[in-house]
Amino acid sequence: MYDMHIHIIPEIDDGAKDLETTIAMLKIAAQNGTTKIVATPHVIEGNWLPDWDTILAGCKKVKNAADELGIKMDIYPGGEVAMHMDILEHIKGPGPYCINGGRYLLVELPAAEVPDYAEDFFFILQTRGITPIIAHPERHPILAKDPNKLADWINKGILTQMNFSSLIGKMGERAMKTAELFIANNMIYIAGSDAHSTRTRNPDMTQGISRLQSLIGSERTNNIINVNPKAIVDNQDVFINEIAKVQMKDKSNLLNKILSVFK
Repeated sequence: MYDMHIHIIPEIDDGAKDLETTIAMLKIAAQNGTTKIVATPHVIEGNWLPDWDTILAGCKKVKNAADELGIKMDIYPGGEVAMHMDILEHIKGPGPYCINGGRYLLVELPAAEVPDYAEDFFFILQTRGITPIIAHPERHPILAKDPNKLADWINKGILTQMNFSSLIGKMGERAMKTAELFIANNMIYIAGSDAHSTRTRNPDMTQGISRLQSLIGSERTNNIINVNPKAIVDNQDVFINEIAKVQMKDKSNLLNKILSVFK
């Protein structure tokens, strides 16, 4: 299975602090069934802004470490690109910073807001032949309050990536309930560990996958952890569900539970 979002390249951002940590993370991933990793270091204007060659070299270092351990692990380059209009100067089209050098780009929203320029940012990427993938939208307070904003983006061809840690409550109740809501409405396309180390946010996705299977069954889970990721890594089309309106489940009253966390 694929881990589509992990900070495993050593000494490049706030993820793996050294090669020893990278090796330990590889061992955890392999022991828990992960066979393919998309390395997604932070790409942030003015802070962490590694060039693409540095990311490629980092992926080669991770792959060499896996090979030396006898671990069969495919490593693909990517980035977690922080939304900022200036970053577009570095992203002219499919290729650098996109997943495996293709046309899919993992984009992180600012932590507490959706900028006024968000629509323009996504539109510019799409006019350049890039399909944005929103990183862990279940963690975002604005999207939790207004899930139909995310639905509108999906209807415009934008994809989403969920963190399994959110689904099992490690990122708090709001993120967990929001993840459940998005999953129930077919609003999640790929997932990952978003692991930064061997501690709480580590590469073990098994609990999250088990929870996902209990919510949507094995076939839809397989789409999220294998089918869609393979299409993205291979630069192929991903089928996007049209969402008329986010549907709430009356029994669990998910939206009220999410909103209560803000009070």
